[in-house]
Amino acid sequence: MYKDEITNNINKNLTEKKVKEFVVENFKTAKLFEKYGIDYCCNGNRPLKDSLSEKNIEVDTFMPELEKILVGNNNEDQIFSSMDLVTLSQYIVNTHHKYVKEAIPVIGAHLDKVVNAHSKNHPELNNIKHEFSVLSADMLAHMDKEEKILFPLIKYLVESKKYGETPKSSGYGTVKNPIKKMEQEHQSAGSELEIIRNLSNGFKLPDDACTTYTVTYKELEEFEKDLFKHIHLENNILFPKAIELENELTNLK
Repeated sequence: MYKDEITNNINKNLTEKKVKEFVVENFKTAKLFEKYGIDYCCNGNRPLKDSLSEKNIEVDTFMPELEKILVGNNNEDQIFSSMDLVTLSQYIVNTHHKYVKEAIPVIGAHLDKVVNAHSKNHPELNNIKHEFSVLSADMLAHMDKEEKILFPLIKYLVESKKYGETPKSSGYGTVKNPIKKMEQEHQSAGSELEIIRNLSNGFKLPDDACTTYTVTYKELEEFEKDLFKHIHLENNILFPKAIELENELTNLK
């Protein structure tokens, strides 16, 4: 009886915790959230209990899986949180930006083929193609701004600390301004992905799906997973640390 009471109290405390906090502390939880369709990046700033309720997921079903991951936590889970800001920025560019730039033309070409072959029986494919085109254009512009404006600014803050200097704003005011813009664009990307997921019925293949159809849906799902990880690293780790660093250097609040 007492053991059950303790377990219930632990579960209650954990479900009050924000979703993104689990992923920040242990990125292996991301796979579990993905399994249940829980958004841990764009809408990660909400209690776990709210996300479970929205998805009609039983706490007693979800918590044992979460606890198994948490108990198995190790130093590897902290790798991104322990990276310096320049290294993390470069990792995002080399890994996630590179993936997105390479994946967009491949998925676009496959969508063209699938639309031509199957849109008569599956008109939703036209809408998926359109939404992916919008998402692609937005992401390419977004990453360009990060690589040319925000990430160099973050590097400047790091170098300012290294040399004991107070950073000059040079017109941007505070790093919070470009970060706020990037976060807004992350939210838009998440919304566009949600539309694609809904149009594809959770990337569920119809009975008449050909090989290219199958590959395309798998690619779209992989694109979604990568983008969630990409946004998580920025929203929940890189951006807060950059703001914290600027505050430290300029005594901003």
